[in-house]
Amino acid sequence: MLFAAAAAAETLRVNLDGGLVATLDESGEIYLEAVPEKGEGLYAFTRRFTGGSAAHRTVSEVNGNPRRLVSGVRYRVPHRLLLDGYKLGVLRALFPSDRPLTSGWEHRVASHTSDPSLWRIAEWFTGDGRNFAALRQANALPDDTVRPGQTLRIPAHLLLAPFRDELSLVEYERDADEHYAVYRLKAGEALYSAVVVRFTGATFAEDVNNLARELAELNAIPDVTDIPVGRPIRIPFDLLLPEYLPVDHPRRVEYDKDRTESDKYSNPVRASRLEGITVILDAGHGGQDPGSAPAGVWESAYVYDIMLRVKKLLETTTSARAVPTTRDGGGFDIVDRDVLQLSRRHAVLTTPPYPIADARIATNLRWYLANSRHREAVRTSGDSAKTVFVSIHADSLHPSHRGVMIYVPATSLTEGEYGKVGSVYSSRKEVTEKPRVSYSWKERTRSEGLSRQLANELLQSFRHHGVAIHKEKPIRDRVIRCRRCRPWVPAVVRYNAVPAKLLLEVCNLNNDQDRRLLQTRAFRQKVAAAIVDGILEYYGQEMLPAAPTVAAAR
Repeated sequence: MLFAAAAAAETLRVNLDGGLVATLDESGEIYLEAVPEKGEGLYAFTRRFTGGSAAHRTVSEVNGNPRRLVSGVRYRVPHRLLLDGYKLGVLRALFPSDRPLTSGWEHRVASHTSDPSLWRIAEWFTGDGRNFAALRQANALPDDTVRPGQTLRIPAHLLLAPFRDELSLVEYERDADEHYAVYRLKAGEALYSAVVVRFTGATFAEDVNNLARELAELNAIPDVTDIPVGRPIRIPFDLLLPEYLPVDHPRRVEYDKDRTESDKYSNPVRASRLEGITVILDAGHGGQDPGSAPAGVWESAYVYDIMLRVKKLLETTTSARAVPTTRDGGGFDIVDRDVLQLSRRHAVLTTPPYPIADARIATNLRWYLANSRHREAVRTSGDSAKTVFVSIHADSLHPSHRGVMIYVPATSLTEGEYGKVGSVYSSRKEVTEKPRVSYSWKERTRSEGLSRQLANELLQSFRHHGVAIHKEKPIRDRVIRCRRCRPWVPAVVRYNAVPAKLLLEVCNLNNDQDRRLLQTRAFRQKVAAAIVDGILEYYGQEMLPAAPTVAAAR
């Protein structure tokens, strides 16, 4: 494709359905880009996206006043001119962590603009930049300054119509025995994704299928593939994620409190070329634990390859110290191959190393090792914020979903004191240094905030590199398994002392497209480059100019 307008300032581009592209440039301008249909002129093109032809002069100006529209060229339409549906879709795509609340809209300030401002945000979501003062008051801000990664709430009464419509995601009702949320299906929505995955947090194939069957029975739906548009779906309160409960429900109150407090934290460190930064890299599973293995594709082999590529990029393009938690054999060789051979030689690099025989033990030794390396880094740098931890995995979810998902530690699910006993632990130096760990509420809240910021930077970087993102809640603070199971945080981040830590699922192995992509070195290199760029952005640096090809590097 060619582009009608100069794109030097663009820093974020997201592909939408139908060949459309959402663009956010460094100045804070948002556009929808589209190719004209056959025989379509400026008036018709403008009418298609704005609802009328009155704005044709503006559309012409932002595209350099073309004499005619050329086939195969993308032309821009400013966000403020778009029809409501396009306005919502563009902002949803550019800001995937945004979400509707009962009382308004929650927006995460992007790091892709050189001067994020309340005026711009008010313009995007309310249609009038002059509402910046109301946003300042609603968020109790001392002045008009906003910072990348900061969370703002836009009150419902200020929102443009398409955003207000999104607030009505659920209604509430009760019968003699139970309270329910009620969601009305929209055109093109399915019970699996629009209800189960979105509102319950379930993602694993068996759980999604079981819950879909349960909700179908509860709502007397004979055929889940043929549900009328507008059909009300009742969802019991005990299945709901906390953010979808009524605002006065105890679980919702706790969740909102933790989010409000954790959102106050952002990374203050700026590190040129990641000088002084330690990046602890963990490749999930390994050894006798292959992880997920749909169609014979071992998770452990492919995420280990991604980890090696991240390590190499960090060491060759930045000044960061890359610390792997595992090794396959005697070195850190990157194999120049699409489909990888399987290996059971992985060991956790504790002192002495642990050849991975038991998955649970290996997971626990990973966080002990990470904590030890973090203490070393703090002794050198004097700043705990100069360490990040990334555990790389590939998910095994319902096959209808694909793309990146990131887990961060929920404040409410990381309290308590933890430690492991037994000879396999006591014989490791990293365990004996500090056998038990516990974290204060302030430490856990800060960790959730910094981890969310890091996760957001990684998500934006993945979008920048064209890597698919999970459509429903790509950043999660808990794992939901089975009908009555208590939500939990993966141990490798739950017990981890590094403030900014996350578990990254780079794709869904149960999805055919994701699985095929993972078996290409080009995709794994792209993922690695996106991870490094996300870490650079987290520390206030620009993304790498280009990801070098890595072949058989050591």
